[in-house]
Amino acid sequence: MSEELLLDEAQPEDLSEILALERASYSHPWSEDSLREAVTNERRYRTLVLRGAGDRRARAYCVGQHVADELHVHNVAVAEPLRRRGLARRLLERLLAEGRSAGLRVALLEVRESNHAARRLYEALGFEEVGHRRGYYASPVEDALLLRKALS
Repeated sequence: MSEELLLDEAQPEDLSEILALERASYSHPWSEDSLREAVTNERRYRTLVLRGAGDRRARAYCVGQHVADELHVHNVAVAEPLRRRGLARRLLERLLAEGRSAGLRVALLEVRESNHAARRLYEALGFEEVGHRRGYYASPVEDALLLRKALS
């Protein structure tokens, strides 16, 4: 698939596609209500999507949240046939740039210890391991690595 994808702010009409991506990507997906909050509460969350230029359907998304002077990266998901094509990187670079422009000091995220592809991406973006959360994830139970990137 080589269609043009447009980076955009998530809209309420994207919710069903974001929810489907979430459910296909995570063993414990966010609820529909939580994702609705992320899409509609712009003062609390920043939710970005990559959508098809033709049909406007969401193919990938990410959710970030400003907390004090920090950017918390919560979710990043890409449709299965489009993975490993730089879409997550594109979303995260935009989210990080917006955080930097907003004067945030640092970006933080958790990642499954076994998720080597995501860890390589985060490392390439300048994130460094700063902590370890034992038993953080369920189904399967797994530790999380806490990663940090300076924005200022």
